[in-house]
Amino acid sequence: MKTLERITVYPIKSLDGISLDKVEITPGGSLSFDREFALIDEDGKFINGKKFGQIHLIRSVYCLTERLVEFSIGKDNFKKVFHLEKEKTEIEYFFSDFLGKKIIFRQNRENGFPDDLSASGPTVVSSASLEEVAKWFPDISVEELYRRFRPNLLITNTPAFWEDNLFGEKGEEKHFQIGVVRFVGVNPCARCAVPTKNPVTGEAISSFQKHFAGMRKNTLPKWSNLSQFDHFYRFCVNTKIPVTEAGKYLSAGNAVSLEPQY
Repeated sequence: MKTLERITVYPIKSLDGISLDKVEITPGGSLSFDREFALIDEDGKFINGKKFGQIHLIRSVYCLTERLVEFSIGKDNFKKVFHLEKEKTEIEYFFSDFLGKKIIFRQNRENGFPDDLSASGPTVVSSASLEEVAKWFPDISVEELYRRFRPNLLITNTPAFWEDNLFGEKGEEKHFQIGVVRFVGVNPCARCAVPTKNPVTGEAISSFQKHFAGMRKNTLPKWSNLSQFDHFYRFCVNTKIPVTEAGKYLSAGNAVSLEPQY
């Protein structure tokens, strides 16, 4: 039986994630806590690892029930705990000082700050896919690949790239279900420069994107829809969650079905 093995949310966009046993669906069709907060510059642009390599040096550990986050920096002894809502100004000061520019700390409880506004649900990947990609990069572990690609939902008991079943032709919405929650699969996620970088040091592998794309093309399963691949640097599946699913819960161990139970 195909099963939801792991749920990961990233409470502050571009920073570390936290794995949860159970998570609620928000009214905006996202996972509660996922990208609920974001760091933004004065021009309204997101602060992320693509443009600011220093972000990779920040470790963040969360206590979501208490709404707390602990930041630490690389190998330094610096550690500081902030309340995510009561100390937003202090968090802005911390990141402004660290990055050397004015930073604004924003919150959106409704649907967070997704990368793709047209597919604002969680991203999905299978453990078998990560294991296959790890063969392409012998010096990178499966867990490190998980941190590089930052998926939300990890599916087990499938062949490699099984998640490509979750999207159809370009422009087509394909329905599937995890536990009691219905999803719409949209497309294979186009990746940026972040997966090319070590999630702890920020050190980049210059050949990562080219090698990944070549191997992805050569190992594309028969169920992958080619109309969705204008290039092959695509991995994990972007989704949407219908508004009818708000308030429902996903739990680790839920069954995954390509045939939604209405």
